[in-house]
Amino acid sequence: MSLETGRYIIHNGDKVVSRKRAEDRSLNPKRVFLLDPSAEETTWIIEKVDGGKYFLNNRGAPTTHIDDHVFAILIHQEDATKWNIEAVPQHGEGKFIITTGDGKGWIAPGNANEQIIYRTLKVGRSEPPTYPSNEIFQITRLD
Repeated sequence: MSLETGRYIIHNGDKVVSRKRAEDRSLNPKRVFLLDPSAEETTWIIEKVDGGKYFLNNRGAPTTHIDDHVFAILIHQEDATKWNIEAVPQHGEGKFIITTGDGKGWIAPGNANEQIIYRTLKVGRSEPPTYPSNEIFQITRLD
């Protein structure tokens, strides 16, 4: 299942993925968190680009990985990551993994108010492959 350009909400379990409303006022990269659903603005703009990849924009800024975490970047937006969003229907309808195509991708932390992790995904040796729940994201279209 391929996503089309549009507005979405991204969940991991009963938590949402988003930047926090209260951030420092610098132009430094902004952290992307796992949050309680009622806490923040959670809308994402997912933009389909060449080769079936996607830009993931939250609160007006595209995302990238810096070291082992996911950030939104306010300047040098040309450095944004083109993410792979791969359906994993074996885990349910609207379930996806978000990767860079090299085995690394988004991983939800253990608790709310912690930053989304970027590292090698753990893939179960089955056909189709299985993933731990913290690597699976529910992506829901809003419009």
